[in-house]
Amino acid sequence: MFNLFRSREKSTRILLGVMLLMVAASMLVYLIPGGIGGTSASGDNVVASVGGDKITTVEVERTIQGMTRGQSLPKGLLAMYLPNVVNQLVESKAMAYKAKEMGLTVTDKELSDTIQAEFAAQLGKFDMDTYKGYLSQMGMTEAQFEEQQRESMLASRLETLERDSLVVSDADAKAEYQRKNMKVGLQYIDFEGKDFLAKVNHDPAAVKAYFEKNRGQFKIPEKRDVDLIVGSTVAFLQGAKVSDAELQKDYQDSIDSFRTPERVKIRHILIKTQGKPKTEAPALKARAEQLLKEIKGGADFATLAKKNSEDPGSADKGGELGWVTHGQMVPNFEKAAFALKPGETSGVVETEYGYHILQEEERQDAHTQSFEEAKPVLFAEAQKQQASETLKRSMDAARDEIARTPAQASAIAAKYNLQFFKLDGMTASTPLPELSGQPQLSGLIFSTPKGGVTDVLDADKQGKSAFAEVTNIIPARNAEFAEVEPIVAQKYSTDESNRLAAEAAKAAAASAKKGESLEAIAKDYGLTVKTAAPFTVDGAAEGIGSGSQLAAAFKANVGDTIGPVTAGAGTFVCKVSEKIPADMAQYAQNKAAIVEGLIQQRQQLQSPLFRDSIVADLKKRGKIKMNDATISRLIGSLQG
Repeated sequence: MFNLFRSREKSTRILLGVMLLMVAASMLVYLIPGGIGGTSASGDNVVASVGGDKITTVEVERTIQGMTRGQSLPKGLLAMYLPNVVNQLVESKAMAYKAKEMGLTVTDKELSDTIQAEFAAQLGKFDMDTYKGYLSQMGMTEAQFEEQQRESMLASRLETLERDSLVVSDADAKAEYQRKNMKVGLQYIDFEGKDFLAKVNHDPAAVKAYFEKNRGQFKIPEKRDVDLIVGSTVAFLQGAKVSDAELQKDYQDSIDSFRTPERVKIRHILIKTQGKPKTEAPALKARAEQLLKEIKGGADFATLAKKNSEDPGSADKGGELGWVTHGQMVPNFEKAAFALKPGETSGVVETEYGYHILQEEERQDAHTQSFEEAKPVLFAEAQKQQASETLKRSMDAARDEIARTPAQASAIAAKYNLQFFKLDGMTASTPLPELSGQPQLSGLIFSTPKGGVTDVLDADKQGKSAFAEVTNIIPARNAEFAEVEPIVAQKYSTDESNRLAAEAAKAAAASAKKGESLEAIAKDYGLTVKTAAPFTVDGAAEGIGSGSQLAAAFKANVGDTIGPVTAGAGTFVCKVSEKIPADMAQYAQNKAAIVEGLIQQRQQLQSPLFRDSIVADLKKRGKIKMNDATISRLIGSLQG
């Protein structure tokens, strides 16, 4: 079927590292209720079949590889995911099978157009070489990939039918509009722990009792005594010896990087036509011509660009685009730019974006830097590369030697021109000297046994490497009161003040519900009554929090007490001061969005049930068969 692609013009190869969004859908994981089970499917490499269409171990492994690409996940975790991956693959084929049963189809042309469109959306245009390379990288043949995409399209069409069956009545839409647009205003008292600190009982006996009750919260973390070895490329730069012959070879090998194409430095003014009615084009062109007339009359180009250009990327910079090379701009723009001389201004140039006025500031002809011009850059790179290689050899040698003779770490570090640091009592959060932001090394240190040496870790951005020897481990333990007394006192004070605030809020809410005014209640506690301006349920009450946390207020009447409500740093007792109904005059123009939102809500709830019902039906009819033995074998291979 894809022979029709081969007749298209081939574009320049695009980096195969660009991944396509269309495959992401196949990496989603859904868990079919009931788990793996049902009628058996046979074959050592078959995990399941749907209507006779087999799902193999290769497909499962490929899906897992796609999910974990660029990540290093423990095998045990993958073993947990595997049943879900199998279920997802079964579900995908089940949806496609049901779609076929209902008479839905995907033609070759529809499949071809969809794949081309997906590639073009990511890469600019479809390219057969890139397509093949991408599939090779994914470990798939064209037939396998196209069948997968056909199944995905069939499943999507079935889901579209299910979505189209969802109906929102006008009454439902009106009720939702009213719910979302009703506003509530509040008066409230904020009971914060900090306002009750003075009432906390700071008796040492109470603090000690709090500690005894919450001993598990106060731990002395595990500590380790560590010999840390750090090396840096900087330490080996001066010792790097680079000959002119080596630099000449590097120059020839990378000469393309020293070639500069013909380029011009351009600024421009854009009067946009894109996205505007065609009837406005004459007036827009006349505006551009008037600006050109002003420029020719001596007006400052940059000033006019700031005031008039509709190119958001350059207007604030006086129209400055910087250096432009061939192939960067649309044809008409490029033709005009390279036809100018430094200091010249173009006429009005029309492109698909609108009308431009260009001014050339500078021009550089295509040229290649000479060896002497490129030499400083080449030398710096060669010196850095050589120093980096020397650092690696030194770190590896030092690590091996320390692993053999651990008591000599300091002397061995000095022997290899490396830095030595003794870190006694190190915790997982202790900063590592000479290394910034290296949690991975801390993780290695705390997973290495006593007497062990970690692997060498490269901190590439810093040009440094490091490893460590763990000389002693002090296990974590529950703290004694004397060791953490200040911390206990602080936490006790915070918890107790918050408890007192919550109790006060509860008592205040009870008083308010009996008819006592918020003002009188606030006065009793030395607090003030505050006001939250009217807000919607999807909005936020100023000073309190989100409207969703105050949902009860939207069902209450004016004058009703709400709370206590815990939000943010406080506990709130609120009184509904006003309720503003939704403006139904605006309903008609917002109805479409309301209906769409309700459909999406219902689809989120019903789609999983719809998919599950299809799978359950096909299982019941014997169309879905599972090979439990193969699935168990795959899980076991990941757990081993």
